[in-house]
Amino acid sequence: MNLDRIIEFATEEALKSEYKIKLGCIIFDKNRIISKGHNYKQKSTRSITKKFLKWEFSLHAEVDAIIKSRTELKGMSLLVVRINNNKKLMYAKPCKHCQGYIKYVGIKKIYYSSKDGGVVCM
Repeated sequence: MNLDRIIEFATEEALKSEYKIKLGCIIFDKNRIISKGHNYKQKSTRSITKKFLKWEFSLHAEVDAIIKSRTELKGMSLLVVRINNNKKLMYAKPCKHCQGYIKYVGIKKIYYSSKDGGVVCM
């Protein structure tokens, strides 16, 4: 699947966030999108192991997409973007807690939006 198209999907997902800092995440393989997620405030944190939860009641886009996937993610790729009010890409490298969760579920490649509006692969 074309990375530019995945960026478009992640941007659309980020627009669903009610936070000032809007993040969207797409988990994908070569041919299809597996899951989408965005950052939001949730009422319960019971579904998340405490070691992957940095801010209480705040769910990061990466964790949201992983939870929504409900499938094996080993070998998949993940893209996370942060957008400003003008829908311009901003720096969105996953935090260390999200990186740990991403590694834990077996996602192989992590892409994120950079400071210059491009995309970087970890």
